[in-house]
Amino acid sequence: MEKVSCTNLREQVLKLQKEVPRTLGVDVVNMLSSYSRVTGSTGLLRAVEELKEALENAGLPAKVYKVENNARRGFIETPSGWDPVEAELVIRIGEKVLGRFNLLEHPTLLSAHSPGGEGCGRLVVCERECSGEVVLTDLNPYDAYLTVDAKLILHYDKNRFHEAVPYTGLFLKASEVKHGKVVMNIPYRLATDLISRLLVNPSLEVEVCWKASVKFHSAGLPVLVSCGGRPTTLIVSHVCHPKPGAHDNASGSAANFLAAFAKVNMREPSLGSVCHVWVPEYAGTVFLKEILGELPEHVVNLDMVGSKQNVTGSVLSVVNPPLFMPGRVASAMYVSARSALDTVESFEGVPQPSVRYDIAPYSAGSDHDVFITWGVDSGMLNEWPSKYYHTDMDTPDTISPVQLSNTAVIALLASYILNDPGLSERANKAYREYLAGWYSVKSAVMGVETPSLGGLNVEYRRPAGLESPVSMRFIYKTLGRDTFNKVRKIKGAYSYLTVYAPVAESLGLKDHLDRFVREGLVEWGKEEAETISKVWNELKAVVGW
Repeated sequence: MEKVSCTNLREQVLKLQKEVPRTLGVDVVNMLSSYSRVTGSTGLLRAVEELKEALENAGLPAKVYKVENNARRGFIETPSGWDPVEAELVIRIGEKVLGRFNLLEHPTLLSAHSPGGEGCGRLVVCERECSGEVVLTDLNPYDAYLTVDAKLILHYDKNRFHEAVPYTGLFLKASEVKHGKVVMNIPYRLATDLISRLLVNPSLEVEVCWKASVKFHSAGLPVLVSCGGRPTTLIVSHVCHPKPGAHDNASGSAANFLAAFAKVNMREPSLGSVCHVWVPEYAGTVFLKEILGELPEHVVNLDMVGSKQNVTGSVLSVVNPPLFMPGRVASAMYVSARSALDTVESFEGVPQPSVRYDIAPYSAGSDHDVFITWGVDSGMLNEWPSKYYHTDMDTPDTISPVQLSNTAVIALLASYILNDPGLSERANKAYREYLAGWYSVKSAVMGVETPSLGGLNVEYRRPAGLESPVSMRFIYKTLGRDTFNKVRKIKGAYSYLTVYAPVAESLGLKDHLDRFVREGLVEWGKEEAETISKVWNELKAVVGW
């Protein structure tokens, strides 16, 4: 990798580190994690108000904008306002209690936007089509809510930490609320125990009693903006998710706050146009175009960062935008990551990584997606996998004060590079060369064709007519349940169908499926590729692309 003013960047890292107090980041994580921040909840409103107050106390401008419930931009809909009040669940066989849960100890017990209700009933296991008073299933919760005839749906997920209560969301519109139909979540370990007992003895009576109280309202969704002027570079973090939601995404929100805090204390002129935004994921982001008044040139998305990697098992990734998009955010982020994180010396004194970090091909699922559909140069810093992701065990003690601080430094240093045309050009040239080598090695290991990095973005222009990513909810409602369930099982299909293909198609790139496979190092079999191609053609026909 070509040398990129290393001495200068390391000097900037040291300056930034002096202005990023490590304990402050953890304080913000603890504060946010004390609220249940489900999109549409008053807990989210309260958390954002407290974050706004902290910004103002630090001498930063801060304004909260409200997005209405049950609104829509493009394919993204905002849900009804919803607050969980209380929830209890008891599972027993005779006098023996197999599981007892409540909302206070397990804030993810109740699926987000589930209606309230109460009762007792016999448990039945559901694989696809079934009914009963209480149904145990691993179907997509929204799909189960619409199709399973039950008073209580118990959901489990083998992809979440097996001992934890997973987080799920229905995100219902007002017209979809069915009072008395409750959706709750239980740990995978308990679910498999129940299933095995019923397989051995189908006549076994497993009694489930539940009670859930909720409030629906129209308080709206908050979007917090801290800008000092025209937003050249925007640092965005989604602040939503249920309590505790520390890694996802109190961590990114806290790192964003640290970046804003350091920026105001440094009084660095080149960082004056950096804007900081905290949003409900997707549902608030799609309204930023009208809230900000104009689009930024660059976007750095901070989503799940700063963890204790030995606890979460995560690797920090610089997530690229699609390769057909010209841009310098990914290169600035990667050079910044190396500058901030290569602090361990080899035998020869060469700087080496102090934590696990790498490059990742484009992946959808966070707020950078919205800006990519708008044609804005965007990238993401993200740690994955995360051991306790989307569970009630995603607690603040999994977050590292040092790495949270480092993330803020990376975000600000990337902004510094992007605002210096000469430095940005050198960083981009070096990164493209490094990326080419990275793909060559990865492709050789995996036995796949290496994507071309040259000439892909020569005739790039901003996409026309795309207001948002395509939502999986839209695919469910327009292409049907069977198509939705096929697609969600194919790795990479979400990224391709919701963002990559729509943007590529709008730019006139007709070979985008092949590009995505090579660029994403995707290992689809013939049948999977044919399924994705068919679904894309059906989606195009529905939308009229």
